[in-house]
Amino acid sequence: MIGNENIVLRAVEPEDLDFLYQIENDVDMWIYSARKEPYSRYAIRRYIESCDQSVFERGQLRFMIAIDKIGTTIGTIDLFDFDYNNRRSEVGIFIHPSYRGRGYATEAIGLICRYTKSFLGLHQLYSLVASDNTPSLRAFEKAGFSGGVTLKDWVVYDGIFHDIILLQKRL
Repeated sequence: MIGNENIVLRAVEPEDLDFLYQIENDVDMWIYSARKEPYSRYAIRRYIESCDQSVFERGQLRFMIAIDKIGTTIGTIDLFDFDYNNRRSEVGIFIHPSYRGRGYATEAIGLICRYTKSFLGLHQLYSLVASDNTPSLRAFEKAGFSGGVTLKDWVVYDGIFHDIILLQKRL
């Protein structure tokens, strides 16, 4: 497992079904996703079953973020749009609202940076963050991401166009 004294990044397990079902169907999170409709338990179960494929096969990789000795799951961190030819990937993170503001996101981002450099041979990671998502922007910046390129009117939610900030980190 990938971790430090506070958190662990671990593989997705069948026991994660309820947690993933809850977060993937949280309509408040849909503004950050291309998908705007609910997932069935069946679809989440099939997704979990497919998680044993390599990132090189699927083009994406999800880790569950866990804390404490019993492994309480508090979130996910994902690599997607994985582009090995150019040695880069997009990264996205979700921390359950009960655990936000404690530095877990920054720690998880730091761990995924070390993992992707050491084990996947990537040169850089990037993230597209909603300009009004200050906690996420702060977490990525604390983890060494920079750039701050603004993509104007990049996403629409609540009938209003919003800017996205492109952040990147050379590993």
